[in-house]
Amino acid sequence: MPAPPERPTRGRSHPARDPFASDEIAGLGRLLGVERVDAGTPLLRQGEPVGHVGVIVAGDVELRKRHGRQQVVVQVLHPGEVYGDTALLCGVPMPQSARAQTRAAIVQIPPEVFWRLVEQRPELCRRLLVSLATRLERSQRRLHAVTSGDLGQQVASVLLDEAGDTAGEVRLTQATIAQLIGSTRPSVNRALKQLATAGHLELGYGRLEVVDPVGLRGVVDCCR
Repeated sequence: MPAPPERPTRGRSHPARDPFASDEIAGLGRLLGVERVDAGTPLLRQGEPVGHVGVIVAGDVELRKRHGRQQVVVQVLHPGEVYGDTALLCGVPMPQSARAQTRAAIVQIPPEVFWRLVEQRPELCRRLLVSLATRLERSQRRLHAVTSGDLGQQVASVLLDEAGDTAGEVRLTQATIAQLIGSTRPSVNRALKQLATAGHLELGYGRLEVVDPVGLRGVVDCCR
């Protein structure tokens, strides 16, 4: 029986700032092949050398940080985004683990091939800089939301980040949202219900959709 297709990506798409465009990913796929993995598959492990730099073709990848016996999701990456490059460029072991959050298709670039491509392809260097800058900007935005906003603002910031400031479905569980902002699932559930009551979201069983991104942005920016 053929494997089911990867889950479709969520609505976020910013061609001007996405690290890798679809045609560039296709070119890398033709050059290196595409690895298809099931949800939950470990890709890179925290504390170990970088075995490859991953460019996500389809599906989602989560970065998880180990704190004692607990694994906490610190970022979720989507098609066109990259993992493993920062640690390889800095010459350090992986600071987090990378794991497929959904069924995913990934171009896995071995370190020696990565360095060769960086030397030979200026466009690849530019895309990697965009990737690094995009992730840094997202991290700074999330840090600002966590340190300066109330829980509702923090949740709204995560949802806007995932939806790309547009209306559409957000494929994050409440538990994952809680981990991203250092809260608890019951608290996040209450905040989501308040945002839904205000008309910014639609909630269903296992479903979360942003319907009023402008209003949600107003929640994030309120009292700042």
